[in-house]
Amino acid sequence: MVRQDLASYIPLVAAAVFATLPAARMAAAQAGDQCLRDLAACDLQERKTHLRAQLWSGPCEPSQWDALPPQGYPIDVDGGNLKVQVGPRAPVHFLNGVCEAHRPDGDVDHGLHELEKAATVGLLPSQRNAAALFEGLLHCRKLAQLDARYQAELTTKLAPREAFCMHRGMAKASFTRVRWEGLEMSYDTSDFSLTGHAERMAQCYADYLHGGYDATCGVVSSPSPAAIDAAAEAVSRDILADYFGTATADAPAGDRAVPPLKAMLARKIEMADSSLQDSAALLGGLVQKKDLLVSSYQGLASMFCLPGSETTGLCSGPLPSAVTRLHEGYERAVLRSQTLLDFVDRWVSGLYEYQGKDVRVELQRSHEGLRDMLARAELPAVPNEMTLLQKLDLVKRDMALLADRSTAEHDILKRQCSIYFCEIRNRNRTFFTNACNQIDAIAGRPVKDINALCATDVARTAVSGTQTAAALCTGVGLPASYVSNTAMTARAVDTCMSEFHP
Repeated sequence: MVRQDLASYIPLVAAAVFATLPAARMAAAQAGDQCLRDLAACDLQERKTHLRAQLWSGPCEPSQWDALPPQGYPIDVDGGNLKVQVGPRAPVHFLNGVCEAHRPDGDVDHGLHELEKAATVGLLPSQRNAAALFEGLLHCRKLAQLDARYQAELTTKLAPREAFCMHRGMAKASFTRVRWEGLEMSYDTSDFSLTGHAERMAQCYADYLHGGYDATCGVVSSPSPAAIDAAAEAVSRDILADYFGTATADAPAGDRAVPPLKAMLARKIEMADSSLQDSAALLGGLVQKKDLLVSSYQGLASMFCLPGSETTGLCSGPLPSAVTRLHEGYERAVLRSQTLLDFVDRWVSGLYEYQGKDVRVELQRSHEGLRDMLARAELPAVPNEMTLLQKLDLVKRDMALLADRSTAEHDILKRQCSIYFCEIRNRNRTFFTNACNQIDAIAGRPVKDINALCATDVARTAVSGTQTAAALCTGVGLPASYVSNTAMTARAVDTCMSEFHP
């Protein structure tokens, strides 16, 4: 009895709605609903974003958007009341975030939450860029609040530092997502402008996003290979000079590693030889001096040169041998340090690489792919229409509910069956297959593994328990030619729908 009353009441309500609909639309048109009638007249477009001061003149709540002017937003009449049509031309989360971003006393956390959520439900390109810009500016406001609250303790206490570094990193990421070539923004007030937003972003970089906070936030900045080579060369040059001295001006070409004492003795020998050649008259004195010099040299040479070692090149005495070992050890240390520096440089430079690929790029692509998939699965191709996944869930639910009804309702079930077997499964079989192969965002598995109405074989389209949609629909009189695995032509689909949905 209740179902019969409800069935008789629904047509009356529908008739009343359709009777008042022309008058309601006429009232909306008289109110100036240019945006509702012509999407090209709306404030939010793919290539431009126009913002009105009315957006932030009141509380940042969804109930405020029904009062937006119909010249710029899709305002329709719903039960005699003006109501905004939520969609790409009036995204509620985007409007909430814009409101918080422009109010001097706006709730920064609420604004960030709304703008982040707006990015997941689908925005036009220009509004997506604007949302990224406002999100970055809100993160900058949060950085300023943390700085004013904690001051000197900002970088010493763990919790404030982690919050500061998180908002700093997210501000950089938000500004990076802004595609300036696709961002055109205008206002109906002189209080804000795109130029002003850009100046605030630049000031945020100057205050908080510069490299001075990298060490505080644990950001690793690797020096360039040229800087590492220059530092190693400067250090090695100073140490070599301290240990071995610099080459003298009269040293033989290429003799850059001669110990200072040996160079000094070599110069004295050269001076003695030149004195002998200058004058034969001084030969006697020079001989004596030479003898003294030789004896002195032999005393010193005992520490430097061993007998018979002159023919092998460098002296092989205790001191030269020790110095040579030091030099070789130092040379190995320098080579090892250069090897370590080169390894560290390659490690730091490749910190974000795996098998030759930058994982940050792959993560960004995966994130964008997941976001696009969610948008395709959750948003319809036409605004205010159900998606294919929603249609499948609705058909399955209605079939299960109508399966146990009386024979008087078989016609209603037959109409539901024609929608499923003709319109959904066979109107565009490629679209149906691709939709069923999508990954369910909540279950993490393909839709065809969750909803049996996606089964390729109609005999496996379970509705409830072991009862299949094929058996249920043929049982209420749907022709067997429609309930089959054979693909239907477009003419056959039209015939089916005109037969059961005249």
